[in-house]
Amino acid sequence: MLHNRLYIILLAILFAGCKKDKTTSLFGEKPEERMEKALAEYKATLTGSTYGWKTVVYPAAGGGYSFYFRFGTNDRVTMYSDVTLDAASTGKESTYRLKAVQRPSLLFDTYSYLHLLSDPDPNVYGGQTGSGYSVDFEYAIDSVSADTIRLTGISFDTKMILVKATQAEAEAYAAGSFANLIAGTENYMLQNPWLYLQFSDGKRLQVSINTFTKTFTLIYIDDADQVQLLSTPYYYTLNGIYLQQAIVYGGNTFHEVFWDSVKKVFYVTIDGQRIEVKVAPTSVVPMHRLLGVDFSSLIVPPQELPGWSPTFTTIYTTAASSMQNGPYRLTLYYTEFAFDVSQQVMNVDVYIIQDNTLYLARYPFTYTKTANGIFNFTGQTFGGNASAIASDMKPLLDYIRNDRFTMDFIVDTQGGNGKLGQLKSVEHPDFYFTGFPQ
Repeated sequence: MLHNRLYIILLAILFAGCKKDKTTSLFGEKPEERMEKALAEYKATLTGSTYGWKTVVYPAAGGGYSFYFRFGTNDRVTMYSDVTLDAASTGKESTYRLKAVQRPSLLFDTYSYLHLLSDPDPNVYGGQTGSGYSVDFEYAIDSVSADTIRLTGISFDTKMILVKATQAEAEAYAAGSFANLIAGTENYMLQNPWLYLQFSDGKRLQVSINTFTKTFTLIYIDDADQVQLLSTPYYYTLNGIYLQQAIVYGGNTFHEVFWDSVKKVFYVTIDGQRIEVKVAPTSVVPMHRLLGVDFSSLIVPPQELPGWSPTFTTIYTTAASSMQNGPYRLTLYYTEFAFDVSQQVMNVDVYIIQDNTLYLARYPFTYTKTANGIFNFTGQTFGGNASAIASDMKPLLDYIRNDRFTMDFIVDTQGGNGKLGQLKSVEHPDFYFTGFPQ
């Protein structure tokens, strides 16, 4: 028993002598100390890039958006972006933080150009109410190397890779070269909407650069007489536009469309050879062939557009006035001629407002289309809101019911509306109107 007591006493003395602060890490530092050290190192990397960083984000909703960041040691960041022309021309300063949010994270914590893509108000930059384009402004840091930082958005899983910018790139952003390129290319596309590429097979491939959706599309009719689209999101660079996925056609592959600011022309390079994007006098692929492929509806606003005939203008404005002065006091918001190609259906959807509430009045039609693009519409039964304004809409709908129509593009270079789609009556050539293809 005496030996057991002595053994217990010796153990107690031994443990008492070895007792240390329970918060001391086996690795020599507390977890929070290691985190603070890591955050300090990340900040040194961010601010240590003399000429800043460049990156791009691709929202799930589509398109690509480029950014240039310059991080200061004072927790402020200056950025440029191709989100808008103003964002490309004017550096915006906001704040950032490095913080432990489960893991080391970079937070853009005051409103910036990046926040435009996630603004909850669709009137600010579009997108969905409450989330915009679902782009993150808080990012977990995945990895850091000398010239690359990889991040993942905390809320929407947005991927972002920061790459060190060069001195020439930093100076170009500050000097306005980025904004000048965007303004120059978009003005060129407005003035020359019909562009095409032509490779060794001689086929003309229509080039469509949608500056609203930030999408590049190559459109052509294949050997089976089917319309084909090769499409990918794009973003602007200091050299032109860069494609998220490479375009591959007949053994020709390109990932970038360059802008020659001297000759005012786009071009691609294939195996070191420069191939210029050419200008056509009209759409390479007829508009009716693109229905259901490149667009599916025409949006007709209440305000007159180029390409409205006096007859249509009188009928449409009279209908709007009649709704406004009628018993329901309705405001015509816009009309959509919405096509479902698979079902051979076109709905004339009239959107009307009463007491700040939006309502839909739908007039369904079936249709047939000839090989050369002549449409013949047949009216179907309607009811509900459509019945309430049927007398207001009747003069316009009678033309749709009784006449055949052709479809073609027209271009508004003066008013800035770009490409518009036009429906024109065959039987009454004085009845025609335009809308925005969507």
